[in-house]
Amino acid sequence: MLALTLSSVKSKKYIAILMMVFVILAGLSTRLAWSSNGLQQIDNETLAAIAQHHPVVVLFRHAERCDRSSNECLSDKAGITVNGANNARERGNAFSAKIKDYDLYSSDAIRTIQSATWFSADKTVTVDKNMQECGHSIYRSIEELQAKSQNKNVVIFTHNHCLAYIAKDKRGVKFEPDYLDALVMHSENGKLILDGELVSR
Repeated sequence: MLALTLSSVKSKKYIAILMMVFVILAGLSTRLAWSSNGLQQIDNETLAAIAQHHPVVVLFRHAERCDRSSNECLSDKAGITVNGANNARERGNAFSAKIKDYDLYSSDAIRTIQSATWFSADKTVTVDKNMQECGHSIYRSIEELQAKSQNKNVVIFTHNHCLAYIAKDKRGVKFEPDYLDALVMHSENGKLILDGELVSR
């Protein structure tokens, strides 16, 4: 009878431990969501937490292209649409609510310059033509911007093929970014690390 009682107590103890493990794992899976493309999803709150430990680099694809849309153009046909500009402003407001201190860069395309300008109306956009070149040299270009920004957070408006290259090169995943999708990176021991995809929640 005593052996049966001890066995019952042990069983209840193991069940309790298993339930605790399940709860912890469930919490972690909620906190660390993953995109279908295999990249970790990072919201603005998580981004702010990462930025407390080291400056982040956030690379955005530009907003909706005017020359590939029937929507009203903001101005130049080579730029973005009015809808794209409003979306960039909305994304920028949400971003700036968590990350206030950052330098803003874009490639030399009209659509990236306009996207960056609407993303943050109170910051000067620095144009860097190297952010249009999206092979392995993009890492050197990013590091140069980091050095120029003296360890501040960096936001860069660039192109879909640049983001796709980084995701493939760093994580071996296929990433097909939509307008204003973004990747989050940081430097550690002199090496650029891809943290994941910035998402709106």
